[in-house]
Parts: sequence; C-alpha cells; structure tokens
Amino acid sequence: MENLNLFLHPVQETAVVPIEDKSLLTVDKSELSEIASKIVEAVDDGIADALNTLIMAKKGAYVFDSIIESMKGKARLPEGKSYQKHNCDIREQATGVRYYFDACNDPIWSDLNMQLLDLKERLSKREAKLKTFTKPTAVQEEVDEDTGEVIMEARVINPPVKTGGQSLIFTIK
Repeated sequence: MENLNLFLHPVQETAVVPIEDKSLLTVDKSELSEIASKIVEAVDDGIADALNTLIMAKKGAYVFDSIIESMKGKARLPEGKSYQKHNCDIREQATGVRYYFDACNDPIWSDLNMQLLDLKERLSKREAKLKTFTKPTAVQEEVDEDTGEVIMEARVINPPVKTGGQSLIFTIK
C-alpha cells in the first residue's frame, strides 16, 4: 500500500504542505495545529486555492469520520478504563446516558408530561401561524371558544425575527 501524502492543489501549481517525516499516529496536538496553520497560511499567501483546500478538508473529514464510526466497538483498552498511547490520553466512560421516566409509574410525572406535550403542541401550532406573518398585521381579539375568555386583545402582531447565516454545503459524490 502506498504512503498517503497530504497535498493541496494551489492556484497555479501543486503546493506540498511540509509535514516532514511524521505520522499522524505519533504527532501531538501542537504539531497537528502547526500542520493546520501551514495549510491555512498557504491559502492566505495565495499559494493554495481556498475552495480546493476546503474540499480537501471535507473529504479528509469524511474519511476519518467513517473510520471513527467503523472502529466503535472494535477498539478496546488493554488496561481497563484509562490508557496513554501516541500522545493521547484514552479513557472509557458512559456516553449518551438517557433516562426513561415513563417506566417509573409515577402519576405526578405522567400528568406533568401530558401538560408539557400539550403545551409543546399548542406552541408549535402558534409558531406555525406566526410564521405566516411577513409584515406587522392588525389582528382581532381572540376568545377561548370553550370559556368565552379573552385570550388576546386586538393588537398588531409583528412577524417573527428570522436569523441565519450562509454556509457552503458539500455533497461528496
């Protein structure tokens, strides 16, 4: 199997990132940071293309994330719950712990949970309605049909504030 080399396609020619004779297995965190800094520096200096560099990083992340997922349940610590190897501290701990309270047979919890689910559903419906407002809109008072109680007086309802950002979305084919 050939050795894998980390390289960038520069704006005009291929720029090899100087990693020296190091293995990802044996480098420490500061050396990893230095490698990343050199790659970013190559982009900042105009030696490497930013989009190509980002594509390379996304593909690398895909490869390594796939490996990490595949190693779950296969990698074992030889000496119990704590271990050190290749500049890494490795420990075993519980992750993703969840509690299922519906199994407790507690009527107070069940009642509170039902109220919460009802409120979440009502809130979701109200938010869906508010999303239809695109400009300040005068609305009539709202009355509870069951009790006749005024829920909300007539007023101007403003549209919800919509926030977000722009991102590049990658689909590796």
